[in-house]
Amino acid sequence: MPTAALYEPYPYGIQQSRQTWDDLIKRYGDLAILRRSGLPDRWVSMMWAAITPMERLGMGQNPIDRKVLISALTPDTMLPLNPEPCEKDMLVTLALDEHLKLFTPAGRAGPSRQQLYWRFSVRG
Repeated sequence: MPTAALYEPYPYGIQQSRQTWDDLIKRYGDLAILRRSGLPDRWVSMMWAAITPMERLGMGQNPIDRKVLISALTPDTMLPLNPEPCEKDMLVTLALDEHLKLFTPAGRAGPSRQQLYWRFSVRG
């Protein structure tokens, strides 16, 4: 009896799980840029994780904290983000032309060091 299947965190492998999350984030999200001083800009796929009632009413002009999900794969090469996003980065949204500071430590989603996506709180 093979024991490797008992310890596999996902039945179809981590690459397929990353691809599924990447497809969901691309479908319901937008392209953005991660910017850090001393590094070239990195393209990412991002999605807002929660929208406040004030934003639904069109009153989102005040700088508020928002949750964002960032795919672990780059949109152009489908390789894992390198370097990993951290709170030193600035998220530049292309749809709304906002410059948002990542201010929480990276919230990993996935087994061990094999992250499927990243969770951050951002502030305008």
